[in-house]
Amino acid sequence: MDKTQMSMVVDSVCKIILEELAFLFCESQDAANFDYTHIKDAHEASMEFSGPQKGKFNIAADQKLCLLLASNMLGIEPDEDMAQAHARDALKEALNVICGRFLTEAYGEEAIFNLSAPQIGDISDLSKVDAGAEMECMQFFETEGYCLVVRLMIYKP
Repeated sequence: MDKTQMSMVVDSVCKIILEELAFLFCESQDAANFDYTHIKDAHEASMEFSGPQKGKFNIAADQKLCLLLASNMLGIEPDEDMAQAHARDALKEALNVICGRFLTEAYGEEAIFNLSAPQIGDISDLSKVDAGAEMECMQFFETEGYCLVVRLMIYKP
C-alpha cells in the first residue's frame, strides 16, 4: 500500500467510524490550509499495533469535540458531568475503533494484529517527526466547527 492509498483508507475509515460511533459527520480539510490554533486546547490519544505490519495511530481533538464525542456515544448532553468525565475515554475508544477498522480495510480480515491499549498523551507528540517511520500520513477533519487530526505511522519491519 502506498502513501496515497493509505491516506484514502484513513480518510474513509475516520469518516465512517465517527459517523457510526458518535453521529459526527466529518469533512476532510486541506493540510496546507489547516488552522493549527484550533487544536491547542486538545486531547491526544495514541495506540500501537503489530502483526503483518507495525505502526502507530495518534488522534487529537479539541476538548469540546471530545465532550461532544462522549455525549453522543453515551446519549447524554455535552454539558453533563458524565460527558466531562468520559471525554478522554471517548477519544480513546474512537481511536481504538478507527485503528481496528483501518487494519481490516488495509490488510484484510485474515490478518492478525496485536493492538496496544489507547493512551492519553501530550498534544506536542503529534508534531514530532518519527525517524523510524517508513511511511506517515496525517488527515485533518472538521466537524461541528471543531478540528480533529489523525496521524498514522507505518514502521520498517
